[in-house]
Amino acid sequence: MRQPFEDYSGEPTTLVVFTLEEVEGGTLITVVESGFDKIPASRRAKAFEMNSGGWAIQLENIKRHVTA
Repeated sequence: MRQPFEDYSGEPTTLVVFTLEEVEGGTLITVVESGFDKIPASRRAKAFEMNSGGWAIQLENIKRHVTA
């Protein structure tokens, strides 16, 4: 069953910072997302879980792109 759409646009957002560092043999990418403490407690853990999973997928996409 499809879940109803929930509009989170009125809630605080998180901040994502990408840091690129030159290292031997390439570039190290560090991704830090902060601000989960401002998300309502009732959905904070789920938001963290979903975002963490999303970043894992996106970093794999970057890896595939730069090693192709």
